[in-house]
Amino acid sequence: MPKNRVDRQAFFAPQWLGIWLLAAWLSGCAVQPIQDAASFLTSVPRAELERVAALETQGQTATAAKHYLELAERATAPAKAELHLKAAHAYRRVGQVAAARQALADLKTAELVKGQLERVRLLKAELALAAHEPKTALTELQSLPLSLPKSFTIQRLGLLAATQRLANNPAAAAAALIELDAHLDAAERLAHQVALVATLALMNAADLSDLTKDGKGTLAGWAELAQLMRRDAADPTRLEQSYQRWRTQHRNHPALPELARAYSGVGDVSGQPVTVLLPNRGRFAVAAKAVRDGLEAASRATPSTQRAKLNFVDSTHDRQVRALQTAAVERGAQAIIGPLEKPAVERLLSAGASPVPTLALNESSQNEGSAANLFQFALAPENEAIEAANKGLALGAKRALILHPSDAWGPRLASAFAAQWRAQGGTVAGQAAFNPSAAKRAGQTIKRLLANRDADLLFLVATTEMARALHPQIQSAAKQPLIVMATSHVYSGRFDPRTDQALIGLYFVDIPWMLDLGGAGPLARRTVMGETASAAGPLARLYAMGIDAYRLTPQLPTLAQYPGAYFPGLTGGLALDPLGRVTRQLALGRFTASGPRLVEDTRTAAKP
Repeated sequence: MPKNRVDRQAFFAPQWLGIWLLAAWLSGCAVQPIQDAASFLTSVPRAELERVAALETQGQTATAAKHYLELAERATAPAKAELHLKAAHAYRRVGQVAAARQALADLKTAELVKGQLERVRLLKAELALAAHEPKTALTELQSLPLSLPKSFTIQRLGLLAATQRLANNPAAAAAALIELDAHLDAAERLAHQVALVATLALMNAADLSDLTKDGKGTLAGWAELAQLMRRDAADPTRLEQSYQRWRTQHRNHPALPELARAYSGVGDVSGQPVTVLLPNRGRFAVAAKAVRDGLEAASRATPSTQRAKLNFVDSTHDRQVRALQTAAVERGAQAIIGPLEKPAVERLLSAGASPVPTLALNESSQNEGSAANLFQFALAPENEAIEAANKGLALGAKRALILHPSDAWGPRLASAFAAQWRAQGGTVAGQAAFNPSAAKRAGQTIKRLLANRDADLLFLVATTEMARALHPQIQSAAKQPLIVMATSHVYSGRFDPRTDQALIGLYFVDIPWMLDLGGAGPLARRTVMGETASAAGPLARLYAMGIDAYRLTPQLPTLAQYPGAYFPGLTGGLALDPLGRVTRQLALGRFTASGPRLVEDTRTAAKP
């Protein structure tokens, strides 16, 4: 069945990548037979294995993982390695990435037999991705032979695409997805073709245009489609019409007929009840209204024959969230969107597996831990700091300075940026904090930070008001050309030519929707700004989040199942990490005299 259509069984059932990987490995091979995993465990007492497996069935997955490792202490090769693998997969399924990595770290390559070595490297690559370490993941994937059984090949190419996207190499990611397309069954190809076009759409306009002229094989056609999708993404009807015209001119191209509808998130979920948990009162009520407005806008933009049925429920009291979830399922909800408050999300996480796919609109403060069928979608500042590092490296910077306010918020973002910068091979040359209530008097702090430092980028953690005061001081103190990179917090959503003059030249990462990507249409920001205050004020990004939540919910099983899956959202390019968290790849903007503009050509953007 095409992946943009959501049948009831798929909508209800969680599909986890770790389970799929093991199932895929057991499904036979195209190159050379690989021994069945169960045969590696014949030396382990069957009763003990069944006891540990029962713990997994009962939801005590982390406990089961510990028991697998205890059994491994008494086992010999190849059973020892197989038990470590089972423990690592169990830890991964509950989001304990560090424990999963440790279980694999204890394995010796010389003790691994055919099939185990490949699975270890694939899982190590996946866990490296979860830790935002694309170089480590790439090393593991490149150590695999190219001649692999079909299931391993599919897994390798999907992980390779995800790795190259994280490493800011969308062209290489797209190449992996093009190769992957040739290995997939018809029912699987649509989701990967969406990922392929969305990946190419990450490229700047100049590079994408070059691909349409110089791309080999089918790549030029895929690049043309990425241009088309970027232009018309905000109008599903226009996008479908443009795509069908393109197909008549490219009859031999492998792009599937349903691709445009799948790309715009229009799936056949007609009448499926979806419960939305949002607070009607309290300090989150205003934010909840912006999200609700976005959800309803996405519903109106969907053809009436394909709309989900939204049922809004008040979730003001976060302690009742589990009861609200249970009641929604009893009323027939096939999916749940919400809650919005972090404490409510943490209550759902601690409660364990959700009965139906649940897209929470915030994320837990825990760095690890997951629950089956619970997905966490947040506009997290730390994610923006990570993306700022990625974009800075894409501009060619190598040595970074960090300037942040001396409050709780500043060090968090500084730490996230520094970790990603170093993971990608960059060097942090210095860091300093300023008094957030006295940004206009931060001159000495800035001079000390810049003095005698060989740096080509400064990461600035600041609000709009802070940035207006700090950016001119940074430019004045810099003795050489310096890229100044910030998060979306420097852009209020409205540009004032007078007060924002101080921001000209400043780079920042933001959701594509705020930079008017996707062209005109019923969901374009330029359209809805005049229709609702939610889309024009400081909560505009939450409005876009509501649109994405509506379109993303039916895609969750696919995103969870395939490592290369990727969905083009208004809040960024969307994928799932092993903890069930939605990751976002953002757009790069820069302030100009006429307002913020998308950086279309990173090859020349940073030149003075």
